[in-house]
Amino acid sequence: MKKTFPGFSNFLLLFACIAFFATCAKEYSNEGGPKKYTAVYTLVGAGGSCTGSVLSGNYYAGKALPAGSTVQLQVNVTTAGSYSITTNTVDGFHFAVSGNFANTGIQTVTLTASGTPSASGTFVFSATTGTGCNFSVTVDKEPVIMASLTADCQSIRVSGRYTPGTKLTVAQNISINVNVTKAGAYNISTDTLDGIYFAAAGTFSSTGNNSITLNGFGTPDLARNLIFTLKGAGTTCSINVTVTDPEPLAVYVLESGYGNPNPCVYTVSGAYTAGTPLNSGNTVRINVFVTVLGNFTISTATLNGIIFSYSGVFTTTGAQTVLLQGSGTPTAIGTNSFLPSIVGPHPLGGQFCGFTIDVK
Repeated sequence: MKKTFPGFSNFLLLFACIAFFATCAKEYSNEGGPKKYTAVYTLVGAGGSCTGSVLSGNYYAGKALPAGSTVQLQVNVTTAGSYSITTNTVDGFHFAVSGNFANTGIQTVTLTASGTPSASGTFVFSATTGTGCNFSVTVDKEPVIMASLTADCQSIRVSGRYTPGTKLTVAQNISINVNVTKAGAYNISTDTLDGIYFAAAGTFSSTGNNSITLNGFGTPDLARNLIFTLKGAGTTCSINVTVTDPEPLAVYVLESGYGNPNPCVYTVSGAYTAGTPLNSGNTVRINVFVTVLGNFTISTATLNGIIFSYSGVFTTTGAQTVLLQGSGTPTAIGTNSFLPSIVGPHPLGGQFCGFTIDVK
């Protein structure tokens, strides 16, 4: 006859119950771990604009968003637990955050942006969890950091030949040394005179001494002695560029008397009245002495709105006169001192002399 042991049976029953209750004490999620309780909450401003949203960071087209590109949103939590909030993707980036609400009530969540904005403009994002709310982000073009530099005016070198009617190429340029004290972009140019100007743009990646070449643009109109002003180089430099007549060039001097500046041997014709344009009768005749035949131009700079000049060909040598034609409109009453000058080479000296015009 088989004997039973009631004590042993009771032990087995107790062990089975303990194992059952231990198993039933936890709920398991589909992933096999303990089930997490999902928070219940509402975005403040749901259905419209997010209330109290705070955007942080800089948003530039074509530049990956760095750390610190965030938006703060307000939520009203009614049941604590885990949460995950994300936005739609607009212009190549979006915002997202996940975490756990330990308490109920109004709270702040910070969503971090990721991605790279593709274009500038203002874009509307919607927090898509539950009933979302909207906020806008403005994407700008990345600002240009400009270099700080100082030009060495004494180092200026003008290259190429400049002839009326001939378009400038890369052969016509101006080079200048600069001292860069802050790296960044640069944009340096001159004013436009006689239909031409010089310009250069680029980026200095480091500080120190460097050289810039400004290329010439445009087509010169007339033979002139031009004085350009350099802009954007941290220093005001004057640059002398001469637009000469085509060869052959004459060799000659301007005759003058004594004084400072040397007065021309000259005769003024015509009336000069402020506000009245000059005409063909407004001339100044000066004396010259020619040693080599060829093309020539004599011109003053523009002063008080008027200029005197003449271009021609010397066909004989020796002493002769040149009639400078006035043009423009005098702007103010007074005595004006002009310096007619040889435009081009002047190997014999006698480059300029002086005369005065009284404007009434």
